[in-house]
Amino acid sequence: MCSALLQRRNGCGADCSRRSRDDNRCHDLSVLIVSAHDGYPRHLNSGADFIEVDVRRTEEGVVVIAHDVLRPDRNYVSLDKVLEAACGKIGIQIDLKESGYEAELINHALKKCAPNKVVVTTPDYESIRRIKAQFPEILAGLTRRHVEQTDADFLCLDQQYVTNEALSFCEQNNIDVWVWTVDDRSLMRRLVASGRIQGLITNRPDRALKLRSARS
Repeated sequence: MCSALLQRRNGCGADCSRRSRDDNRCHDLSVLIVSAHDGYPRHLNSGADFIEVDVRRTEEGVVVIAHDVLRPDRNYVSLDKVLEAACGKIGIQIDLKESGYEAELINHALKKCAPNKVVVTTPDYESIRRIKAQFPEILAGLTRRHVEQTDADFLCLDQQYVTNEALSFCEQNNIDVWVWTVDDRSLMRRLVASGRIQGLITNRPDRALKLRSARS
């Protein structure tokens, strides 16, 4: 994902996207994540709360920023380099493209960033279970193209599958929803105004920031 994330706010930062089970929810819109695939330094002072990076691990065991399968003829920025630049300035959402090294990755991130500044997303159920068992303080989301029951803190849904029925299911089952990737101005405005989603992932953080300002 190449993105910015708009979350709800009540002054609690990243925790606003976590909906408590007693339905004590955040209501005002706020915060965002900007993607760091390419040219991540320019996003560090974007006004967002997080940057989002897709990660994979090389044969040498180095975690790097990459959405697609790694190619030997390409150079990749290391996650460590992004953490060094980002932590203390902006939170980081780590989108896992592979599983099996979650604990190592999160432990490393937590050496540089506060727990409430680290979010992890993955399409893998077992990754979610491992993350929540070992790092209950870390916000973890399940990336999906449909809605379902989950032990994750939220579902991260493709925008084309965010129907009224899908949102109703999530509301009835107390599941937070983040939507990707929303760049269209009218769709962004409609989703934000609905009050039915907790996160908006976009390549246009400038638009998300304007929406936030308009609602503050």
